[in-house]
Amino acid sequence: MDQDDLAALADILPSMKWQAPEGSKRRTWADALMRRVIDAQEARERTASAG
Repeated sequence: MDQDDLAALADILPSMKWQAPEGSKRRTWADALMRRVIDAQEARERTASAG
């Protein structure tokens, strides 16, 4: 996943999350994917600042 992909997901996921009912599979999926996107962005930032 490149930075553009991460940025696109970061833009889309919050609205997907808030439109899904609490406790639904869609909301759980959006939460998990959002966490992965955030982790990937943070890893990229760490790599960029280390290099």
